Amino acid sequence: MPSEYSVKIEEIMTRELGQLGKFVIKKQCRDLGIDPDNIKKEDVPKLARALGKVMMTFGGEEKAKEVEMEIRRLIR
Repeated sequence: MPSEYSVKIEEIMTRELGQLGKFVIKKQCRDLGIDPDNIKKEDVPKLARALGKVMMTFGGEEKAKEVEMEIRRLIR
């Protein structure tokens, strides 16, 4: 059973990128040494930053900032 953060981040990224969202999360998690099914609270800031960088390519700077902030808000 995936962690709450894993589920919520996947929802955000799938909304933004469709099926590609899951792949992007897996790759970024692998690069950061995070288990994509067990994202912990302390993993969220660095993962949000990494996913924000990816979103630059797909949606530009504004969209990248929005997505990064939305993911960061999960831990507030």
